[in-house]
Amino acid sequence: MGNQLTGVAPSQILPVEHYLTDVSDYEFDHSLGSTRFFKVARAKYKEGLAVVKVFVIHDPSLPLRSFKEKIEDIKTRLSNGSNCLPFLRSTLSDKAALLFRQYVRNNLYDRISTRPFLISIEKKWIAFQLLCALNQAHLVGVCHGDIKSENVMVTGWIWVLLTDFASFKPTYLPADNPADFSFFFDTSRRRTCYIAPERFVEGSSSRPVDNATSETVEGLQVRQDVKGGELTPAMDIFSVGCVIAELFTEGNAPFDLSQLLAYCSGAYSPDAVLEQIEDEHIKELCKHMLQKDPSKRMSAEQYLVKGRGTAFPEFFYTFLKVYMGEFAGVPIYPADEKIARLRKDMGSIMQTLVANMEDGENNQRHSNNGLVIVLSLVTSCLRSLKFCVSRLGALDIMLMIGKHLPDDIILDRIIPCILHFVHDPFPRVRAEAIRTITQTLMLVKSVPRGDANIFPDYILPNLSNIAQDPIDMVRMVYAENIAVLAETALRFLEMVQLDQNAAQSGETDGVQNPAQYQASYDDELQNLHGMIQQKVVTLLSDPENIVKRTLLENGITRLCVFFGRQKANDVLLSHMITFLNDKEDWHLRGSFFDSIVGVAAYVGWQSSFILKPLLQQGLTDHEEQVICKALKSVTGLVQLGLLQKPALLEMAYELVPYVCHPVSIKSSSQRHKNTTSMLVP
Repeated sequence: MGNQLTGVAPSQILPVEHYLTDVSDYEFDHSLGSTRFFKVARAKYKEGLAVVKVFVIHDPSLPLRSFKEKIEDIKTRLSNGSNCLPFLRSTLSDKAALLFRQYVRNNLYDRISTRPFLISIEKKWIAFQLLCALNQAHLVGVCHGDIKSENVMVTGWIWVLLTDFASFKPTYLPADNPADFSFFFDTSRRRTCYIAPERFVEGSSSRPVDNATSETVEGLQVRQDVKGGELTPAMDIFSVGCVIAELFTEGNAPFDLSQLLAYCSGAYSPDAVLEQIEDEHIKELCKHMLQKDPSKRMSAEQYLVKGRGTAFPEFFYTFLKVYMGEFAGVPIYPADEKIARLRKDMGSIMQTLVANMEDGENNQRHSNNGLVIVLSLVTSCLRSLKFCVSRLGALDIMLMIGKHLPDDIILDRIIPCILHFVHDPFPRVRAEAIRTITQTLMLVKSVPRGDANIFPDYILPNLSNIAQDPIDMVRMVYAENIAVLAETALRFLEMVQLDQNAAQSGETDGVQNPAQYQASYDDELQNLHGMIQQKVVTLLSDPENIVKRTLLENGITRLCVFFGRQKANDVLLSHMITFLNDKEDWHLRGSFFDSIVGVAAYVGWQSSFILKPLLQQGLTDHEEQVICKALKSVTGLVQLGLLQKPALLEMAYELVPYVCHPVSIKSSSQRHKNTTSMLVP
């Protein structure tokens, strides 16, 4: 396997699961793909999922035992490498050689194109860890040999693991035979090339190969006309430079095989790809690593020193690498313990990663403060949390972090995670999720165009079942926050409308005119009113009076402003009136009179004809507290001029006796008398 191999069709092709039958503690799960070199599968193991790579042996004379010993030696050397994931086990039988390692769902190539897309600080964090991984390997004398984006694993919390160390692959390749490169290194069939230029040497495929320079084994023709040799750290540095360039150019690799061969001869330059990198320090780092002369490349440790404070933020070195590394080591923390640890450390984390803790203005809410990386650790734990207190802690942490993050990060990463808890089996978690999402959405000051319909298309549908939640507490919290949610939804719609108008005015050939924009706005507003109205009516008709009271006492006036005068009268006021029919719960009747002034003030003088009999009913209520609240509402309506003089004179006959009533009603009656005397001559 050390020198070049040219594939010959094997006599029999068997599925990958056939070769796992001899390993009893691994159970085949499904295939991850096959090439001529390796068959790859995912298997179930008692400690979790594992990746199994199978090299089928067509001739037992192949010298595989030395490679097995080398793989085991690499495992031993990298046992303390927190960013390295070597093969943890290797087996050798008559049929096949098997390599085992831990399964990680995403590699860097997949993660680049997966939502939520990586932002600048995350890309720098990945590049920083990749250099750390390389440094960890080189310090113990291990070179990788096949670094590419598919061999860089990225966990859900953006921890990087460099894997699939290729000590068994050839160091040097013939420049005139692409089949050898494809057999060993182009396993993804993308034709991208991360191999250092010095590894391509002049072969002799153009001249015949005699018996002295080749030997044939079953299924393989082994060419020995290409020199052998050991891998060097400089070779890995070039490969890492290619991966970092691909990371910062949204997946555009700087070389394919033909371009790299042209680069070796001076006929091609990767500058066109590297110019796409926006960060000047990262661009210079990549250019230095991709130098054709290996002697001019520095070591991974030197690049880490060179990039400190420029390409990579200082807190990577002083805090984040050490702190995040504690969650990657042994013992492995369960998700609940991770959240408990984070909740305990949030004070020091915020103090370290946020420049000014007291300044919550938008100019401090940028994406380069490191909290995005901490947020990824929190969100990676959410689906594995078992305890109610852990889920509540996670919501608290996300709200704290959200105060220091930009709007697009809040909408793309925090809001979906909070909505996940809206359907939690714990009522306390569901209730807290509603509070948290309300407060988090209030932090958003601008809405990206891609999130223009986030309320009607995403947030409100996910909250649709809360109004019918079987737990009273959850419905109470929803009633407490629905007015603020409605206001926020309207604010989002208005921000989008302003952005559209600004964009339209900035284009000389606008595709839409203002009338079309206005029609679109009106349609969206009507749709929003309909969705909120459905939930408000459900809450106003709730079988539990405490839910109705909560809605009245927490923003009924705000809902009036949201719906407009007509719907405030037809929807809100009409339902509120029915509360006075409840003779058992005086608190509900009292809440009606507490809130009626604000509603009437918005509906206007037209409501005075409806309010007169309602006020008279309140003034004759059998509960003193309700009478007191009715008197206060009459006073407020008089001060606003919403009660006509004839109605005041008619109610005066009912009010005068309360002057002789004990303290509370007497004082309210006296205040009403004083107010009325100023308005009615």
